[in-house]
Amino acid sequence: MGALMAKKIRFDVRLDKAAALHEEASTTRPSKLVRREALDEADSIIEAEGSLVDVNRNASSQIDVTYLPSLHGIFANVYTIIDSEMRHLSRCSSSTGLDNLQSRHFGVLTRSICQIAQLEMGIREQSEVDSIPDDKLKELVSRAYKRMHEEGK
Repeated sequence: MGALMAKKIRFDVRLDKAAALHEEASTTRPSKLVRREALDEADSIIEAEGSLVDVNRNASSQIDVTYLPSLHGIFANVYTIIDSEMRHLSRCSSSTGLDNLQSRHFGVLTRSICQIAQLEMGIREQSEVDSIPDDKLKELVSRAYKRMHEEGK
């Protein structure tokens, strides 16, 4: 207990010194060099004390963080890429016409647009479930449940 109290007092004294240095550097009118040195010293004191504190040392093994991409951003990027490719093919077709490779590329782009549009419509339909009132949602679930039981017999 005594060692912990001594560590806390030492920590408080260093933080008070860092706070005083920071306060002096930010309120008085010292030169830029003196102000920068005082701020650097205060930062180094805080950094040194912070490195001694054991906080979340094993957090990476306890926390699972995943990032979900924005579907709207992905769709916008895909549409932008397809638009760029279509414009390129349009410029080629107006001057020389499309060769076999470019014609196949045009077909791939057209199919891609259709597939992305269908996928986007499916996602929009799925998100409409959130906006359905609870009574209507319960009714739809009960209908689906009845259909599943009828098909299972």
